[in-house]
Amino acid sequence: MGGNVHARHNLGVGEMQKGNMDRALGHWMITAKEGDSESLKNIKLFYSNGYATKDDYDNALKSYQEYLDEIKSDQRDEAVIFDGKYRYFM
Repeated sequence: MGGNVHARHNLGVGEMQKGNMDRALGHWMITAKEGDSESLKNIKLFYSNGYATKDDYDNALKSYQEYLDEIKSDQRDEAVIFDGKYRYFM
């Protein structure tokens, strides 16, 4: 709670490497909700390989989109047009 998104994503990677797919998925569900696109990609791969359900992926995608909607601003969109490295979405 209140931790670093990238650290939690990495916890998911570690759990996956240990074979704890449910725990990995849980970490990534939390970080996808916080806007981590890599976690969303991992959940999609888990879904493709049968480790996550369609509902898991749909919920992650919805949470990720809600995060993007929250942070969307004209100023950010202008920054992306100016320089693509400021892109805040997948």
